[in-house]
Amino acid sequence: MTTGDNPDMRYSMLIEWSDLDQAYIVTLPEWEAVGALANAHGATYAEAAQKGQELIAFLYEAAQRDGDRIPAPASFDARAYASGETAESIAAQSEKLAREIESHPAPRT
Repeated sequence: MTTGDNPDMRYSMLIEWSDLDQAYIVTLPEWEAVGALANAHGATYAEAAQKGQELIAFLYEAAQRDGDRIPAPASFDARAYASGETAESIAAQSEKLAREIESHPAPRT
């Protein structure tokens, strides 16, 4: 099972290039927030992402085994949408606004 297959393990990964290390560095924000050392690295972006997934699985399994706190995965939706909003409702609002703008041309000067 990969981390993406398990809804409980859909954690954020920040992948950044490090000139100092000459590698991509992975940071796991939710795990760092609960005090875990949550960094990995890879020579390529893909390798860093794979190692990040492996680290998530390791941290999750270790926390379960040891009875440590398991952080809740962050959600894009919680940051991006207002309560009750969806990408579909935003698109519908945008289309409605575009029609309103088209039906009221700007006055000529």
